[in-house]
Amino acid sequence: MKEGSDSSSGVSSGSGTAMASPRAFQRRWAPADEISLLEAAASHRQRHGGMMPSPGDLAAALRGRLLTEDHHLDARAVSRQLASLRRRYAAAWRRLSSRGVVPVKDHDLRIYRLSKSLWEGSRGCGARKPIARHEARELGELEALYPCLSAEVEAVEASRPCAVPGVFRRSFRRIGDEKAAELEAKAKRLRLAELKVGVRLDMLRKEVAETILELID
Repeated sequence: MKEGSDSSSGVSSGSGTAMASPRAFQRRWAPADEISLLEAAASHRQRHGGMMPSPGDLAAALRGRLLTEDHHLDARAVSRQLASLRRRYAAAWRRLSSRGVVPVKDHDLRIYRLSKSLWEGSRGCGARKPIARHEARELGELEALYPCLSAEVEAVEASRPCAVPGVFRRSFRRIGDEKAAELEAKAKRLRLAELKVGVRLDMLRKEVAETILELID
């Protein structure tokens, strides 16, 4: 019986070593820490003319500020998580633009909006064919025909302080009707979807407030 016990103990020890996974040493990010990471990146971009910070700079800035332990917080961990968040944003944007499916949870919606501020316009959704140039038209005409798209052009220009002032609006005058109509439809779907999310959030917060008020002594 003793030999069997020793043998069993040896197999257990060997098995434990053999089954160790390298993924066990990969950092796990709490939802709040994902938001802290994106907020740090967005803040850096705002302070440095739209330039993304390096993963090493982000790791240094986040040490001591996260909920989970940061023993494995380094440039590699930050780079890997940013890549994951960017892929999630690309997938969420495709669902939102094609089917109107919007993030429901507050955390997911916050992640989407922060990610949009970082990666809008460079989603990695495949190669894009060249956009045909057309004769320039009056901005007033385009704004009347494509109001949602015109608003997005202004928002894009405002989000890029390092660009030459007015370059986006001037270039917008050369867009063709086919592409403009396509982007206008997408902009309308996105605005409607975000409006629905805002209404749902307002209703939820009202319900939460009413519930808490009833519990006040």
